[in-house]
Amino acid sequence: MSSKFEGSELKFGITIRKPDIRTAFQLKCVLAYPNSLKKDFPAYYMYRDLYECEEDRKKILRYSLRYDITIIPPARIGEEYIKTYGHYHPRADGVSYTEIYEVLEGKAIYLLQKRGSKDSEIKDVVAVLAGKGDKVIVPPDYGHVTINPSNKTLKMANWVCRNFNSIYEPYKKLRGACYYYTTSGWIANKNYVAPEVKTVKPVIPEWLGISKNENMYSLVEDIDRLKFLTDPLSVDYKVFSTIASFN
Repeated sequence: MSSKFEGSELKFGITIRKPDIRTAFQLKCVLAYPNSLKKDFPAYYMYRDLYECEEDRKKILRYSLRYDITIIPPARIGEEYIKTYGHYHPRADGVSYTEIYEVLEGKAIYLLQKRGSKDSEIKDVVAVLAGKGDKVIVPPDYGHVTINPSNKTLKMANWVCRNFNSIYEPYKKLRGACYYYTTSGWIANKNYVAPEVKTVKPVIPEWLGISKNENMYSLVEDIDRLKFLTDPLSVDYKVFSTIASFN
């Protein structure tokens, strides 16, 4: 697999993509310190629907999948580290679609939250600390935000089902996730009732058939292993968990 980032353009195999850019002003409604944002800037770059060759493109489409790369340069707004907007996935057969991420460069915190009966009531909050090569599965029914907690660029990839639209409204309505990550650590978002954050490291499930040293794009060669992304109930619900403490 080869990819190259040149300014605002990414070359990945035979694919050349210009990014969808999320700006800091677009994040304003989910920030801990919105009044600290005085000047707009590109917060992160999203390169969607990548493939190495034409054969891969056809296979990825046939399986209703999409492979993306996101680049998040280091930044802070006030004391809060830069992050993605945050979203939930819609439901499929009683549980929501899942997603899998891989850190290609830098460090990431994947903040996962599971709703109760209301958007503002959170049953479980997990911060997954990930570095280069780590794979993180977002389990069914968890919303998620990605944070770049370092002074280096975060580059990450994801596999996801291409047939749904993410749900951003709860994050917008409640001014972000249930916690913000700042230079002082975690700060609770007062719009939620939520338990404390559990901080954990990712574990790659054996059934995925890939190691930390293997690039996740290589799953295109054994793409049936990604069936759980389009059919969340194709494997036992519990094995979606990369962390034993999920409930």
